[in-house]
Amino acid sequence: MPITLYRGDSRTPDQIRTAQGFSPWVTTTPDTGRAIILRCIVPRGPAPKLPKPADDTSLQVLLDSAAPTLWDVLRNIKNEKTRRTVHVSTDTSQDTGGYSSSYVYKMSIGLNVQALGTGAITPVASAGDLASAVKANVFFDAATLATSSLFGISGGPVNPGVEVAFLTTIPKTYITHYCEPGNTDPGSATRPWKVFAQ
Repeated sequence: MPITLYRGDSRTPDQIRTAQGFSPWVTTTPDTGRAIILRCIVPRGPAPKLPKPADDTSLQVLLDSAAPTLWDVLRNIKNEKTRRTVHVSTDTSQDTGGYSSSYVYKMSIGLNVQALGTGAITPVASAGDLASAVKANVFFDAATLATSSLFGISGGPVNPGVEVAFLTTIPKTYITHYCEPGNTDPGSATRPWKVFAQ
C-alpha cells in the first residue's frame, strides 16, 4: 500500500514537470546512493567519492571517516542546507517544515523499510514504520536495496512527521497533488489540493 509523502518547493508545477520530478542539488547515480548506505552498514563498503561540489562537504568527510552510521548520515542530511547536497528531503507530514511561502507537493509511493539496513524487510504502511528516535532506517521501492531505483534513509520521531531523505531522483510520476503558496499554513486541517497533471 503506498504511503503519502510531502515536499515543500518554491518551483511551480510546470517547473517540476520540466525537471521530470525532484532531483538533489547534486545528482548522483543510484550506485553512488547505494554506496552511501553500504558505507554505513557492517562489513562497510568503501567510501564513495561524491561528485563535485558535494565532494567538498561534511557528508564526504563523514563517509571518509572510519565508522560512519546511518544515523550520522541522517543527522548530516537534516543539518546540511547548502546547494551541494545529494539528497531530496520529503516528510510524512503535510506541514513539511512549515513552508507557507512555497508550494507543497503530495506524492504516493510504495516502499519497503529495513531497520538499520540489516533488519527484516517490511512494507511501509504508516509514518511510524519510517520513524525511529535512536536509529536510521533504509527504505526502498523494490524487494531489496540492491534491486531498487528509489531509496534513501529515514528516522526521527513522528513530530509532526518523519524526515524521509531520498538518495535518488524522485520521478514526477509519483507526484499526485500540489497546494499553492499562501494555502500551506502549518496545522491547517484541510488544504486546497490541486491535481498534479503529468
